[in-house]
Amino acid sequence: MWNYSFFDYTSKPTYLKYVTAFLLVAVVTVLKICLFSTVGGETPFLLYFAVIIFITRYYGSRPAIFASVLTSIAISYFSLSPQNGFRLSPNEALQIIVFLGECFFLASLSFLQDRASEKLDEHRRVFQILVEKSSDCIMMLKLDGEIVYNSPSVVGVTGYSAEDLLGKQLWSLLMPEEITNVKEKFYQIASHPEKSIQFLHQLKHKNGHVIWIDSTIINLMEEPLVKCLVLNFSNVTDRVVRERQMEDFIGIASHELKTPLTSLKAYTQVLEMRMKKENNATSTILVNKIDKQINRVMGMIFNLLDVTKLQSGIMNLNVSDFDFNDLVYEIVEGIQGSCDKHQIVTDLGPSAVIHGDRERIGQVVTNLISNAIKYSPDASSVSVTTAVEDSTLKIFVTDYGIGIPENEIRSVFGRFYRVQSVRESFQGLGLGLFISSQIVERHGGEMGVISKVNEGSTFWFSLPL
Repeated sequence: MWNYSFFDYTSKPTYLKYVTAFLLVAVVTVLKICLFSTVGGETPFLLYFAVIIFITRYYGSRPAIFASVLTSIAISYFSLSPQNGFRLSPNEALQIIVFLGECFFLASLSFLQDRASEKLDEHRRVFQILVEKSSDCIMMLKLDGEIVYNSPSVVGVTGYSAEDLLGKQLWSLLMPEEITNVKEKFYQIASHPEKSIQFLHQLKHKNGHVIWIDSTIINLMEEPLVKCLVLNFSNVTDRVVRERQMEDFIGIASHELKTPLTSLKAYTQVLEMRMKKENNATSTILVNKIDKQINRVMGMIFNLLDVTKLQSGIMNLNVSDFDFNDLVYEIVEGIQGSCDKHQIVTDLGPSAVIHGDRERIGQVVTNLISNAIKYSPDASSVSVTTAVEDSTLKIFVTDYGIGIPENEIRSVFGRFYRVQSVRESFQGLGLGLFISSQIVERHGGEMGVISKVNEGSTFWFSLPL
């Protein structure tokens, strides 16, 4: 291939562009004078067009305009009749004007192209800087997992240089126990263009130690300029270690607190029975209050234990077939018995048999109804509705309370998240909805909420039949 970079005007001083334009016009003029009978008389503009196009392409619009004016002067003086003079007929003057118009048009196109190229180059430089300076790593992979590109930040995360990784298989960087899981996700995305998936896994650093990686794979095989799977990842080892330490602490602390609280609850129950036998109403009320607070603390501890189990992947589901409507009626009856202010209105659809953990699903329903009562202190009722749609059971729990701001709806299912407006007014750890959503997901269902501030909320979840 020919290398045209020598002619590229962007690398030349300004004066050299005009000197080159002048010399090219002069050379063509001399050539036409020497070969006037062949290429000069009949076609005075022919060779000059090639010069103008060349200068426009490689030296820019302004040198092209300069060359066009020089060419017009040269043609007027040397090529048009009478030669060696500037006396032009109207027809010849019109030819010169048309020639200049065509040249100016070419120069204008060149100017617009230059501006567009500059903007494109600027965007490319910005993108290149973002990729090269980003702390996140980018890999481009073939369908077989071969690495064909690495961003510079890969060195800092993996210890390997970009050159070391080119041509390697992604699997060679993974821990043996991670390969099957990552391959499964990789090929799952490979068969779905434009789709992406995020997951956490381990990776071997060049120096031998193991790091935790938060990765996202996106399939861009159908993008003509990419035609690869793109892996975006970052080192989250510190975060994972902190989370594991926190989970261990929560698990140990919860177990240690659970035992004395269980004993304390047993003592309060014995004390309550004695107070009732002695007809000591005042003491009975106080013992009931103590018992309620113990129940609240134990509920928090059980939630912390559930979170630890979920994060550790050790929450086992005791799966069986059960009637969902029976479960809802049972829960509503239990909650209604201890709730005088709110009426729980039920509107259940046809009876449906669910294959799942009855206790855990009941935990979700209980949490949603309890929240509906808790966060609608001025309302008199909450409603529970079920419906079956396309082999899916849906349950809706609606309250008429404080509602959730639109900008916080996405976050309510997060761990330890509590809506800003209720943090001071209502007690809690912000774990109930997180645990509920995880339980529903473990059953293959979905969970969501529709809410409006000061009008209420409808929490729902679905389960496959």
